[in-house]
Amino acid sequence: MPEPSLKQARERRDYERTSSIISAALALVGSSDLAMRGLAAAVKRTAKTPQQNMTAEFIKNYTAPGSPGNTFFRNIRHLHPNVRKRYVAGILANMFLRDPEFNDSLLRDHGINSPTTILISPSMRCNLRCVGCYAANYDNEEDLTEEEVESIVSQGEAIGTRMYIMLGGEPFVWRPLLDIAERHPQSIFMVFTNATMINDRVADRIVELGNVCPTISIEGSKESTDARRGEGTYDRIMAAMDRLRERKAIFAYSCTATSKNIAEITSDEFASLLVEKGAFYGWYFLYMPVGRDPDLSLMPSPEQRLQLREGVVRMRSTHPLLAADFWGDGPLTGGCLSGGRKYIHINNKGDVEPCIFAHFAVDNIKEKSLIEVLGSDFFRDLRNMAPYGKNLLRPCPIIDHPSVLKTAVERNNAYPTHEGAEELFTELHPGLNEYAAAVGEILDPVWEKETWIQTWLESDPDYQRRLSRGGDAEEMPDEAPARVAEGVGAHS
Repeated sequence: MPEPSLKQARERRDYERTSSIISAALALVGSSDLAMRGLAAAVKRTAKTPQQNMTAEFIKNYTAPGSPGNTFFRNIRHLHPNVRKRYVAGILANMFLRDPEFNDSLLRDHGINSPTTILISPSMRCNLRCVGCYAANYDNEEDLTEEEVESIVSQGEAIGTRMYIMLGGEPFVWRPLLDIAERHPQSIFMVFTNATMINDRVADRIVELGNVCPTISIEGSKESTDARRGEGTYDRIMAAMDRLRERKAIFAYSCTATSKNIAEITSDEFASLLVEKGAFYGWYFLYMPVGRDPDLSLMPSPEQRLQLREGVVRMRSTHPLLAADFWGDGPLTGGCLSGGRKYIHINNKGDVEPCIFAHFAVDNIKEKSLIEVLGSDFFRDLRNMAPYGKNLLRPCPIIDHPSVLKTAVERNNAYPTHEGAEELFTELHPGLNEYAAAVGEILDPVWEKETWIQTWLESDPDYQRRLSRGGDAEEMPDEAPARVAEGVGAHS
């Protein structure tokens, strides 16, 4: 890991000072609409990139007087002071106050960006045995060590990454988790959890640390959750939410959208329950045909993709709950974030994957530095092809542009990180191509009407580069090797 430079030390000092200022402002924001408008204006002034500008505009509209978003921001002042200062302020600082000169130096010296976030699965062990999941079959010999995760976070901080998403398995099974968070108070940790291990002691420590946000997996209703996760799990989730709310912690929720549950997980009843329990935001992920026994029939249909997007937008506009559709909100991030463009995933064996769903790698973090793996030809290849098409409602190189990941894996000799990962490129590939075409027929006309988003993207060089080339990435699979050699697309 490189020694911290004076520029890095300045960036860390500025980050801490900025987080304190933001925290103090957040405590005042709920007191008046004038203070709310002041926050929105301050965010707008700090925006430097097209995505930051879009996010700033979203915050401005979201916090208008009388809106659910106005209530959402007022609720922030009721969080514990530790949480406001370390997690909420950290989120805003990470989104808007990253030093562009520092990132330019990374591009110039190493050809990489500073990832917005790094996903880490320190263990695949789990205390539940959910239908369709095999995580409980792992043992602790396959875990990353505390020292290895410590090194990942320290290397990430050295290049400006301050958000870490902890996955699994069940992250709280991995005992050093909160100790890592304690040693890195300037970073924030989003922990995707089944919540069954959040007892009083764990909840107390989460609030004490202030930089940890449990993101609780839930299938919708009690019936649906218990059917997949085991009888009694739903009640344990509700109890964990109560513990966190009572302590003024921040927590979120996570839903996997399938062909069977779209209406349930976007219903007003579900949203109202989550608001009542104290959730601040939530993530919606599409079922992905990866892992063991993938089932294409569980993928939301093209029509259901649109239903999910509309449902999430409706939830945001009617409830003080910041819900996000990881696919349908692709325009806000300029497309797919994977491959080191904005994030990577490091699995329990140390393999560095483009994302949590793309189970292929060329490097292992135990053998190379973070800077080295981010600069691999595999990741550069994916970054140079991104965004993979002009319609950012179809951002994914796995299910929306199925040949993109296949091409990048094959020409960079990436290895599968678990048995059966290659099924994406063999027996599943024809079905994925048919699915992608059908999604295009439904979502392309929707995208053509999203003129306000396209206006913001006029200043996005990556998106304009894709438009200038005309087709989608899978239609021109031979372009990337030359671009890698030339170093073109380093700003992707």
